[in-house]
Amino acid sequence: MTRLRKEGGFTLISVLVAVVMLAFGLMALARTQSILMTAENGVANRSAALSVAAGYLEQLRSRDPATLASEAPVAVDAEGAPAAGGPYYRSTVVTQDQANLLRVRVLVTFARASQPIELITLIYRKTT
Repeated sequence: MTRLRKEGGFTLISVLVAVVMLAFGLMALARTQSILMTAENGVANRSAALSVAAGYLEQLRSRDPATLASEAPVAVDAEGAPAAGGPYYRSTVVTQDQANLLRVRVLVTFARASQPIELITLIYRKTT
């Protein structure tokens, strides 16, 4: 009589299934990594735009309130210095809320931004 040996191990189909599952896992990991890098880039742009807006708002607060006026968009770099090819655009809107109260809005936009960074402050102006 012939005796059948039981062979232990993996079949070709089980190896192929494992390789396919591993490939799907690696593709999902690569996609997650690309999404994370895109989000990180967006956060870095928003952070730089917020820094530009806050710095310029402080400059405006240090000026004489009688000289404040709205400004058209100006291209600036990440430090807020005017630059012809700057990635950020900074604009200022000054409105008079009351006889002695100014509302100053600083808007900073950049490429692929869903909405601009906007900072608002109120400045008291003495009337003589």
